[in-house]
Amino acid sequence: MDANNWRPGQAEPAMDTADWRTQWPLDYRQRIVNKLLDALKRHLPVSGQEGWNELRKIAVKFEEKIYTGSTSQSD
Repeated sequence: MDANNWRPGQAEPAMDTADWRTQWPLDYRQRIVNKLLDALKRHLPVSGQEGWNELRKIAVKFEEKIYTGSTSQSD
């Protein structure tokens, strides 16, 4: 599975014009996940496709927790 085709979970907030998260394009979240993956690869050893998949899962979960827990764009 190619990491470039991955899309964040569909945990999008309700379409509320006051919610800053609705203003972000989906590719911003993908770029954040890619940056997290780069950082994880530098600090954690990976062996084979299974290791790569685990790193991707970690990056995705971390990004989703930060995204859903943020109360403002500066968070």
